[in-house]
Amino acid sequence: MTQKEQTEIRIIVLEDGERLDSVIRKVEKGWIVRFKRGSSLLGKKVSVYTTVSPGSPLKWSEGKDHLSVFCEVKCQEAGSFRYHFIVESEESETAETVESGHGYFLVMPGLQINGKPLNLDGICCQTYLTKLLGPLNEWKDRLKVAHETGYNMIHLTPIHELGVSNSAYSLSNHHSLIQTLGEGAGFQDIQNLVEDLEKSWGILTVQDVVWNHAAKNAKWLMEHPESAYNCSNSPHLRPAYVIDRVYHEFGKQVSEGVWEHRGVPAVVENIHHVNAIEYLLRAEVLPKAELHEFFQVDLKAMVNLFEMFIKQAGGPTQDPLDGQDVEIVQDSEFRRFGSTVDFERSARIFNRERGDAGSEEERVQKCVQSFSAALHQKNLDAARDAWEIILAGLRAVMGGITYERIAENGPKKGRVNEENPLTTDYFLHLEGDLGWRNEEKFAYDEEKSKFLMAFNGWVMSSDPMKNFALKDSQTYLRRELVCWGDSVKLNYGEKETDSPFLWDYMKEYTQQAARMFHGLRIDNAHGTPIHVAEKLLKCAREVRSDIYVFAELFTGSEQADNMFVNRLGISSLIREAQSAGDSHEQGRLVYRYGGDCVGAFKQKSARLAPNSIAHGLFLDQSHDNPSPIHTRSPFDILPTAAMLTMASCAVGSTRGYDELVRDHIHVVHETRPYASCANNQITENQGIIKGRKILNKLHTSLAQDGFTQVFVDQMNPDIVGITRHNPRSHETVVVVSHTAFSKNYVNWPGGLKHIPIGGVLDSVLFEMKLNKIEEEWGDENQNYLQGLENFQMEIRENVGFEDGTMFRVHGGEYIELTNFSSGSVIGFKIRPKEEAANAFEQIHREIESSTDLDQALATLTYQSFAPLLFHCESEDYATIGQGGYEVPNYGKFVYCGLQGLIPILEKIRDNNDLGHPLCQNLRDGTWLCDYIVGRLKKFDRLRNVADVVESLLRPLEHVPYYLRPCYFETIISFIYGKVRAEVLRRMAPEIQTSSALIRHLSISTIEFLGYIPGAGLAPIPESLQLEDDHPSSLAAGLTHFAVGIWRNWGRDTFIALPGCLLSTGRFQEARQIILSFGGALRHGLIPNLLAEGIGARYNCRDATWFWLVSIVKYVEMAPNGHEILGDVVRRIYPKDNTVYGEEEKEQKLIDTIYEAMDKHFGGIDFRERNAGPQIDEQMRDEGFQVTAGVSRSTGFIHGGNRWNCGTWMDKMGSSERAGNKGEPATPRDGAAVELQGLAYRTLRALADWNKKGLIERKGVSDEWSWSFWAEKIRRNFEKKFYVETGAQGEYVNRREIVKDSFGSSQGFTDFQLRCNFAITLAVAPDLLDAKKAWKALNSAEVLLGPLGIKTLDPTDWGYNGYYNNDDDGTDKVTAKGWNYHQGPEWLFVAGYYLQARLKIGEILGGVEKRYAIRQVQERLGNAYRHIIDSPWRSLPELTNAGGEYCRQSCDAQAWSVGCLMEACIKLNTIDE
Repeated sequence: MTQKEQTEIRIIVLEDGERLDSVIRKVEKGWIVRFKRGSSLLGKKVSVYTTVSPGSPLKWSEGKDHLSVFCEVKCQEAGSFRYHFIVESEESETAETVESGHGYFLVMPGLQINGKPLNLDGICCQTYLTKLLGPLNEWKDRLKVAHETGYNMIHLTPIHELGVSNSAYSLSNHHSLIQTLGEGAGFQDIQNLVEDLEKSWGILTVQDVVWNHAAKNAKWLMEHPESAYNCSNSPHLRPAYVIDRVYHEFGKQVSEGVWEHRGVPAVVENIHHVNAIEYLLRAEVLPKAELHEFFQVDLKAMVNLFEMFIKQAGGPTQDPLDGQDVEIVQDSEFRRFGSTVDFERSARIFNRERGDAGSEEERVQKCVQSFSAALHQKNLDAARDAWEIILAGLRAVMGGITYERIAENGPKKGRVNEENPLTTDYFLHLEGDLGWRNEEKFAYDEEKSKFLMAFNGWVMSSDPMKNFALKDSQTYLRRELVCWGDSVKLNYGEKETDSPFLWDYMKEYTQQAARMFHGLRIDNAHGTPIHVAEKLLKCAREVRSDIYVFAELFTGSEQADNMFVNRLGISSLIREAQSAGDSHEQGRLVYRYGGDCVGAFKQKSARLAPNSIAHGLFLDQSHDNPSPIHTRSPFDILPTAAMLTMASCAVGSTRGYDELVRDHIHVVHETRPYASCANNQITENQGIIKGRKILNKLHTSLAQDGFTQVFVDQMNPDIVGITRHNPRSHETVVVVSHTAFSKNYVNWPGGLKHIPIGGVLDSVLFEMKLNKIEEEWGDENQNYLQGLENFQMEIRENVGFEDGTMFRVHGGEYIELTNFSSGSVIGFKIRPKEEAANAFEQIHREIESSTDLDQALATLTYQSFAPLLFHCESEDYATIGQGGYEVPNYGKFVYCGLQGLIPILEKIRDNNDLGHPLCQNLRDGTWLCDYIVGRLKKFDRLRNVADVVESLLRPLEHVPYYLRPCYFETIISFIYGKVRAEVLRRMAPEIQTSSALIRHLSISTIEFLGYIPGAGLAPIPESLQLEDDHPSSLAAGLTHFAVGIWRNWGRDTFIALPGCLLSTGRFQEARQIILSFGGALRHGLIPNLLAEGIGARYNCRDATWFWLVSIVKYVEMAPNGHEILGDVVRRIYPKDNTVYGEEEKEQKLIDTIYEAMDKHFGGIDFRERNAGPQIDEQMRDEGFQVTAGVSRSTGFIHGGNRWNCGTWMDKMGSSERAGNKGEPATPRDGAAVELQGLAYRTLRALADWNKKGLIERKGVSDEWSWSFWAEKIRRNFEKKFYVETGAQGEYVNRREIVKDSFGSSQGFTDFQLRCNFAITLAVAPDLLDAKKAWKALNSAEVLLGPLGIKTLDPTDWGYNGYYNNDDDGTDKVTAKGWNYHQGPEWLFVAGYYLQARLKIGEILGGVEKRYAIRQVQERLGNAYRHIIDSPWRSLPELTNAGGEYCRQSCDAQAWSVGCLMEACIKLNTIDE
């Protein structure tokens, strides 16, 4: 395999308006991200930009086909990269600057340990609180536990100077080291240690960064108070500060016993105390703060100013504002009664003419009174709102007091004092306690207000994208903040110039951390303004490009999480096992956070970039969690660790978990150091350390060795089996864990389901469990953190099959768990059986190197590819007497051939849907393989192929059942790919290098062409050389028109033939079909319904002209195409009254053409043979009279009558109830528009052939030469068919259109806007002035649907876009599908429309040409998407209105494919 083939490519399809902030697309370094236009951008000029190379757009690949071209970028650096695209406006040549869409792709970092790659899924990380590591010279002795336990990553909380609270995350100086390190320690010493840990122990080190806050005693904050949110730079916080001091003062009073006489003592310890506090605050304390005044106006002052204002105006306003009300303009300084109003606006509302005023003075007073009343109401509204804020804040405060003082699960703080205040202060207050009334002045003091700094915290259920400290938030005022009273929230502003010191301070801090450590954990990530984190991480990546970034988010929304991951380039999101309520949920998390399903299909190297979940760092306990010893049970420590070991993502724990430290090691209050290895404070026998080492080693090896597939089996409510599978070697590791979520509950289960081996049991990796050796816990060590000592690990590794204590092996078939109590874990390794391993090897060998299939395919004729790839069920029944394969709970595939499987297998692969019924059927047995081979063997010419397919599928018998779907897909896709390549190889050379759409259409043509017994062509001359026993016919559509007499229609065949056969280079089959239908000519017409020529029916006026134009195109396109004119035609009806089989003659094709032309010119008028119900039970007697002729005045082809329908719009009414039986919905008698274009194109070709000496005759008479006749049509066409801009008349409805017919018996039908004129413009673009043709095409845009084109003007009374042939109602328009051609959107005519648009655009050039190209490109996208989404991989006959699926349409229609194919080919020939 070449390097090019191995390159991984992820494709992002761009769609207009898509802004994918929350869609994660993960790629690796060295991969390529490729951008392609989606259907909404086809035909538009799109510029794509990425932050990989900002500033300049990516370069699109060469080519005009927008479905094929792409632009791409190679991912060489880790991080998050944003892309956006801009669409050029239609009106200008310059691109708009507004983004049309955007998204992200995430390039994962490439971590290395001593130069060797560390797979992110192999990370085993242990967290340490830096402050508990002691002096730097003792760190290694305490960190050694991580090494001895098999961790490969250490996570440190900040190593920097801590603030007064001693919280691990409240830093007083981001540029000084933590106080516990001892004298003389510097940052270089830390860096040396980090390097030593990697070199000596193979451990990477990562550290927290704290960007969002600083300790309240940080000296640098006092020097740079602008770096915080304070009452100076954020005056909107002033009311919140005042309320905060009110609460502070009340709490201080409680601590001093001031309120004891009111039921609130200093020791708050019961509900009565709490209720009394709530009452006092609500009724007495908070009302005195008069919060409303900060939001109200001084009413008297405002009224006086308003009166002055309107008096100066000198009269009522000339520009009144009706229906508006006065609005209070909030004071930007938030002073009491400092708000104002917009006097100019208020005057427009209130300074009006007053009919109730006798003088100007009285008018002014009345206006002032109205203003005063309205403003007074606004003040009342402000008061109401302020009180609601007070009550909201009070509820939050009381919730906190209740939890802290009396809740059963709370800390029950008891006495209110300085260490345990009643409420947490929201603001830093450096002054003494002077009472809130005096302290309020500080908020407005120019200097002191700078130091009234807002503390940080977090807000439950808040929008993480909104900064809660900004003016548009009331978080501080409503007391919604869970406040950290030790840390000040930092104020970066919106840009670096807003707070230059802070930005520089944090940039230096961040880059220093990035230089020292391999990764960064973002503390308080969801609370950090995202633009700040973005810029600082960019700084970090400048010094370490592959830095590992992880974070814990509390957004409560996966969408919001994903947005943070994208914006920041987060490598892993922290996930917590402790969030699971039971083992089932914990198992679900293991499955969700990493790995494919066991047996997942092999993915292509170039494929759509999937929507991913964020990569996980899955922790059994984070340093913020309470200990599971309390929340669950000590017996759960080991099983949960084992379950996480089997997760295919990064995993981790916190120091203390493995040792069984009984209580939460608190980030603020804990001061005891970790146990050290130096003096045997801790050994490998403590807790689960020895077992953890085994588990960590297993986790890392599973990731490094490619065990990427995961299966979770819930064996009972507490026991979970987890499988990791290697999709290359097919080795499997299974770990079963008996969890213990219930405290101190030990379960000895019985009757567990057995574990199927499904291969060869290679080894029992381990048996482990945690035993309680003493009932009572010892006293807690007060000198260092020590785990429980009354539990002990029992471990057995590499257990012999006969020596197990927890299991019994039964004959190599299954494993029984026997002595498996709570806290137990067991691990097995299973390898494939020899026959399975041989099967895998054989499959890979055949696929990679065998040429047997190529050789077998090379011997096939074209005709054999139809049954190999396609054949609907009715075709198989007609050919080999059997139907399709039925999948239980799914049904049958749409095709019996390989193509029927491919869309289903692709969907399963793309969605990892191994639960699909097809997968289950394959797991249950190889019946589908037997069907495929047995079916192919029934086709004589496919027997060699069948033998090769059989040999390829045979190994599946030995593939383990759970892997059978995966390998079946691999084999079938391989076979299909070979077949498809062989088909395309045989087609016209340009097909292979064309767009994906053209290749899909080309493959689709195969399904229509073939031989079906009972549905053959009319007899052809025996002199014609055939590859097969019978010539191929062209089915009109599947499934309705696939077999029997309904397969071959003259009109359908020759509409489809140019695109399906000539464009693909299948000239031999085209020639045979042309000659066959020519041989069945009768009355100058080729058959409408061929019926092998025996029962041919001649009731259409258009099929002959489509046949003639197909001949014209054959002559133009086929090598030596003119030679077909001299080919022999076997005329089975040499005379109009010849009975089939009684008389034949052979003549040259050109003579048959002459006869058709002569007959039309002379006039065709006959009654159909066997006229009556036996051939058409719906038609009236008059309808059986077939007429056609040529107008001597116009040259037009005309014919038909009111009671028959001789063109493709041939729906005959059949409802007696609705009254349309025997009445054609669209008789189109007279001169149908498309026939004129077809005749003109034919006549021009005949004239040209004569001129070149290819044919002898010059015309149908001396006067009516081919060129004369053509010119006659051309001169009259515009006059008779084009409805001019100023046209008047009884039936004129729309103007600038081409009429549907001329001279119809009903009159008005001539003027109906229909789509048929597009056929004329497509085959004869010079028949109408190009500018008028363009206008007509513009007018017809109202007819366009997503795929097809409406068959009738949607404003027409007869329009109905929904076809239902089963409708037996009383509505004449729709009964029995009478509206078949009265609205539903047909695809083949849409193909002609696109051809016409391109050809007329090409004639006009310039803007029109560009518009045509773009419109066609846009519409091709819809077709491509339909083909890809359809199990038929083809185009339907028609759709209902708006592109809706029509169940009675053929799902695959030859003319739909053929006409679009011609449009695609035409598009490729036009230069932009």
